[in-house]
Amino acid sequence: MPAASPRAFQTTFQISLPDGPSGTPYHARRSHKKSRKGCLVCKTRRVKCDEQKPSCRRCMNYGASCSYPSPSTSPSRTSGSPESSTELSNMLVSLSISEMTSKVRKGVGDDLAFAPRVIGDYDTVFKLAVDSFQWFLSNSSDTVAPGMIKKVMMREMIHVAFDNPYLMYTLLGCGVLHMNRMCPLNKPRELAEAYFWQRALALYSQALQKKVDETSIDGLISACMLIGVTSVCPPNFEIQDSFVFTGRHSDLNWLAIQGGLACILKHAAKYVPGSIWGPPFGRNQQFETELFKCHVKQGREGIHPGLADLCEITETTSAETSPYYFPLKILTPYLELEANAENATHCATWMGRIGPEFVNMCRERDQRALVILAYWMGLMCTLSEWQPWIEGRIRNECIAICIYLESEGDPIIYPYLEFPASAAGYTLQNLL
Repeated sequence: MPAASPRAFQTTFQISLPDGPSGTPYHARRSHKKSRKGCLVCKTRRVKCDEQKPSCRRCMNYGASCSYPSPSTSPSRTSGSPESSTELSNMLVSLSISEMTSKVRKGVGDDLAFAPRVIGDYDTVFKLAVDSFQWFLSNSSDTVAPGMIKKVMMREMIHVAFDNPYLMYTLLGCGVLHMNRMCPLNKPRELAEAYFWQRALALYSQALQKKVDETSIDGLISACMLIGVTSVCPPNFEIQDSFVFTGRHSDLNWLAIQGGLACILKHAAKYVPGSIWGPPFGRNQQFETELFKCHVKQGREGIHPGLADLCEITETTSAETSPYYFPLKILTPYLELEANAENATHCATWMGRIGPEFVNMCRERDQRALVILAYWMGLMCTLSEWQPWIEGRIRNECIAICIYLESEGDPIIYPYLEFPASAAGYTLQNLL
């Protein structure tokens, strides 16, 4: 099965890029009569709205939810206070194009002037930065964080980015990565993606060296939540590139770095409740305490019976006595959740919860660890409607693990491959 194609990403995301499908540079359109009473989505995308109600033609074509400003809102003014509103769209509408440009310029400071000239002159690079920022606001945030997390991203986090270049570069990196995976072969954008992420990681590393306190925790958590995106959406990832075939431990680093957030939360726990992430994390913790049955510290209760058998988990097994116990304990409830956007987000967090010991077992290609990892990957494949980044790496990694374990010919392992293989779209050869 070939790697996910650009068309697969376009179908998954169901949105269009500012550049044409051929990757040709975007050119400014000829002047035209502006739409003063257009819908909010068209204003955000800077395109003319036909003002048709209840849904304009562009929104119908994009599959977007069309909404118009309230009658009390003056069409000539687009600025306002996003913090005072509970509507996600207010963050977008509150920034006019000139304001957005100014905020991006402030967020990256003079740093952008040192971007490699192969990307283009300063104006070209800066336009790519503004386009990437706007794309993250308009589209990318929908693919990484529905629900309460998204609300914080679209309001408080954006303002944190204006004062923290490493976070601004992270948002730019997410936005341009999203565009490039949907429509590749745009060389300036591809170079900009590499540069934005290089600056994001370098500046983030510097920020981590400084004291973590109540003034820095918002930005550090925000960037950490998004930096993992680049590792799960590499360009042109194919099945044969999987760590199970290359044998290189570094090829599983993408999974290891997902634990960065847990590390920050552990060492800066006292600052989290007062951060912008305190309310959504608190709400999430209440949900997870019940979901994971945290009061149960050992035994098979709440663990997939078949996987418990495979991993030899008994009534006396605990996280201290088995490296498989904790990954299975938090994976099993996810397998039983209803498939929807909110639950898909919860399921995605599994990769950030597993510890270094389990990751190293996967690096060593421990068969039981690989089965557990494949089960999670298969689950995420079934949820790709709400987590489209799955198509970047996870689906092909899942297929690779199934092929590898299948080739090992262990009759005990083989039955456990049916779910992940089917979910990822791979047909087992049934050689046993």
